[in-house]
Amino acid sequence: MSKVKILSVAFGATLALSAFGSAFAAQPNNPGCFGRDRAAWIAANSGAAWGAIASDRAGDNGAINQAYKIWCEAQP
Repeated sequence: MSKVKILSVAFGATLALSAFGSAFAAQPNNPGCFGRDRAAWIAANSGAAWGAIASDRAGDNGAINQAYKIWCEAQP
């Protein structure tokens, strides 16, 4: 096999694995209420809505998400 053919096969295999990997990693089996709520909010408020509040969350995004996850887990 020529070097070009080998590189083409290797490149194609890498692309296929990355596509399958991202498809399987896209949604966990049990996202919990944080995952469900986050997905629903993003679906309803993507684009300009997020841009409008992103600056308010700047620097505190991780802490805000962690506090919500803790609150969410405590809900019945």
